[in-house]
Amino acid sequence: MTPEEITRKLGEVGLVNPLQSVAVGAIAYAGAFLMAIVAVVLSVVAIVVTGLGNPVDSALESVDMDQAEAGSGVASLLRLPFQLVAMATFGSFDVDGTIEGVSFGAGLRILPFGITLVMVLLAFYGGRFVQKRQRAGLLGIWTTSVLTGFGVALFTALSAFILAERVPAEAGASISLHAAGFDTFFGAFALITLSLALGRLTVRARRSWWPLVADLPAAFKLAVSHALIVTVLGLCGVIIVSTIQALIDGETPPMIYVLLLLPLIGGHVLSFVTGLDMLSAATANIDGAGALSYLMDGMNGTERATMFSLPWYTWLGGLLLGGLALLLASLLWQHQRRIVPHHVVSLGVSWIALPAAYFLGGLVLLVLSQASVVARLSGGGFFFGDMRIGASVGLAAWTPLLAMMAGVIVELLSRFVAPFLTPFLPSAALSWFRRPLAPAAAGVTSGAVGAAGASSAAGPAGSGPLTYSAPLAGAAPDGGFSLAPSAQGIPTDINADGVVEAGTVSAQHAGQAQAHEAVPTSADGTAAAGRYATMPIGATAGALSFAGAAGAAGAAGAAGAGGAGGAAGADGSTAEPGAAGNSTGKITAAAASLSPRTRKLVLAGAVVVGAGIVLVIGLIVTFVVLSNTVFSPEKRVEAYLGAVQAGDAEQALEIAAPNVPTAQQALLTNDIAGAAENRISGFEIVGSEESGSKSATVTAKVTQDGVTTTRTYRVDRSGRTAVVFPDWTMAETEYATLALMIPDGAATLLVNGQEVAVSDLDTSEGYYAPAAVLPGQYTVTLPESSELVAAVESVAYVSADPDDWYELYAAPGYSLSESGMEEVQTQVDALLDECATSTEESPDGCPFRAYAYGVVEDSGSWTIDSYPTVEVEEGEEGWYFGSSSSAGAATYSYQKEGWGSDDEPTDETDESSFSVSGTVTVGEDGTMAVEFDDGWW
Repeated sequence: MTPEEITRKLGEVGLVNPLQSVAVGAIAYAGAFLMAIVAVVLSVVAIVVTGLGNPVDSALESVDMDQAEAGSGVASLLRLPFQLVAMATFGSFDVDGTIEGVSFGAGLRILPFGITLVMVLLAFYGGRFVQKRQRAGLLGIWTTSVLTGFGVALFTALSAFILAERVPAEAGASISLHAAGFDTFFGAFALITLSLALGRLTVRARRSWWPLVADLPAAFKLAVSHALIVTVLGLCGVIIVSTIQALIDGETPPMIYVLLLLPLIGGHVLSFVTGLDMLSAATANIDGAGALSYLMDGMNGTERATMFSLPWYTWLGGLLLGGLALLLASLLWQHQRRIVPHHVVSLGVSWIALPAAYFLGGLVLLVLSQASVVARLSGGGFFFGDMRIGASVGLAAWTPLLAMMAGVIVELLSRFVAPFLTPFLPSAALSWFRRPLAPAAAGVTSGAVGAAGASSAAGPAGSGPLTYSAPLAGAAPDGGFSLAPSAQGIPTDINADGVVEAGTVSAQHAGQAQAHEAVPTSADGTAAAGRYATMPIGATAGALSFAGAAGAAGAAGAAGAGGAGGAAGADGSTAEPGAAGNSTGKITAAAASLSPRTRKLVLAGAVVVGAGIVLVIGLIVTFVVLSNTVFSPEKRVEAYLGAVQAGDAEQALEIAAPNVPTAQQALLTNDIAGAAENRISGFEIVGSEESGSKSATVTAKVTQDGVTTTRTYRVDRSGRTAVVFPDWTMAETEYATLALMIPDGAATLLVNGQEVAVSDLDTSEGYYAPAAVLPGQYTVTLPESSELVAAVESVAYVSADPDDWYELYAAPGYSLSESGMEEVQTQVDALLDECATSTEESPDGCPFRAYAYGVVEDSGSWTIDSYPTVEVEEGEEGWYFGSSSSAGAATYSYQKEGWGSDDEPTDETDESSFSVSGTVTVGEDGTMAVEFDDGWW
């Protein structure tokens, strides 16, 4: 067989030359590679902007390598785009190796969405370009797409493996870092094959059943448009706010780094902005195994953050953006929408198309948001063993369900709200959204519905889908009419299947169809089916009348063709559903009107539905606002700090009681705390971080006496209040402890002027009593009990900073008054006088003595020549007195026995000086007691 014959035989079964498709695959890879180079350059710029210097040199220095060992920086940058393209096809950037019996490995998985998007778009539109020139059948499309996908996948994996980054190791070995793998191969194969095949399929003429499912591709386009609208508007808002704030603070706007890294993290920006605006949550997970799990104690687990974790103005703007995006999507969805009436498939698809497309879009968001890193080590000996650590970020698993709910809301808004808003909008505001591959309304020829009794096909209003009684066909060599492509490159008028693809059927084609009785076949040999008529969504079946050519009354035209279903114009032209012919055969639109009663019912239903939606949105916003303001964990801390500032100790105790015995809470009263000076003068909540949904850590700046201290408080969720709102309880709060030194015998203390019974304090420690107190200044003293003593107060300053809570004590006491000093001297003199009544040369308990021998019994007597002047000092348990600087003098007079029995006693005297010492105590009744110490001064 000649090459021409082979080509013709292959063409008969739909096979074509695959070289053009292979060229498209090569272009798709080249485009992705160029985008990877752009991403690398922008990443380097971002790193340089941060002031980190040359990123290659920095990386090599961190592992103690020079460029001669690891290759030049330029070579590394040239190899990196190949790895990025591999990662863009769902590959993982991995490293594995074994050194001295220890196996290790690490992997980074992140989808550089900008590179993936370029590859997919080039394959898709390249497929459309090729199909317009080759006209391949289904077999040819899938064959060439599979061959191209296999070739690109093989090249992607091999290039990533061959151009891996080599890192020298010990003994001349090296470690390879690359993104080649089975996931890379199959990912590239799926992306190229599906994109190329879908691009080619979109150029083929649609089947006659296309109007039944036309909402499906449009729904996917709307879901993408919705996500882009939310992302672009949300990103613009964040850029504006963050840039203004950065300029005010004199810093570099942080969003410049995000914009530079968009080719790499664009998918994450799209997914997180869209997902969080749909009230989903961003999740971060860290887990470890082996020794790492022990070392990471407290770090394992999952953390979640929602839009409401951001400042209130951010999530409020996000709510407004989300609501506006839903409304805009509903307007776009309602604009120029047509369905086949009274057909169960069409009606079912019209309801499920958006929820299904949004659900699949939610799955795509999950994939785009994922980023993970994992490292493992095995064979590290007894202590280390097998270890693994992994971390990942992404959207919550319930994101697709939330996206599906958004699709349901858009569908409802498009049916019950958008029709009332569309008339007030200029058509240009919505016409930019074009439904992909949407067919025009079905035309009806004079041969299809006419005097020949075609009323069974058209039928009365509401009888079922309107179809042609006979398929339409032309005389073109391929089984259809000679067609001119539309602006989108899609065949217009009637294709080989007898389907009206776009525009209207001309009078010439209508005549051809009327004369063509045989049922034609399509290019792939299948029988052509009938054509479904469509109508705008929301119109009534009665509006689908086919008016005749005789004017407004709908009578038959000059040709006389008519019937219950409709008629053709005088020149044999066709009419569209909801259109009327005129005497010239031209088609004019006939408005589908509602009866006054139906109009009122629709309007009332729209008002009710709209009011219900507004009410639900209002309730949601109210709930969120109240939950994040009035019933937020921050408010709990504000209430506590407000009580501390006001000296309301009882309220502070109710909000956050210290974990101490009741006896140690004796000073936490409003009278004592309210009378404290130098309490905190102000506070500001500066941050809040939730740990899951059960607890939060609130950070506050507290000002006291001009000094600002940062404090953190943990708040736990303890249920709900007012049925629906979260109830937060402050966890165990640290209080300062003031040690009260209690004098011996004291029964009452005065704290800030308030009496506190010593029996109410915790005196288990003995000489002091610990007591919890709020920040402030506390004056502790003893009650006045006598004119002999004066109370000495002790002042303790309790700071709001826990670092200053060391050596907090108060030591109240008494000091002797002037009268008290005189009383001590008087009592000392009295004690000495009492001692002088003794006849002994060394009176017991007295400070003086005489050196006398042979004293005649009871002959001695004491005389105080001068009294010592005492000095009093305060001690731990009262006062001590002494006379070391002013001694007293006394004389002992006595009779001394003679040396012989006949000798008479002689009178003798002995003079001595003495000092006194002792203790002074004052009882609760104000009486003073003075006692001499044992011993001599």
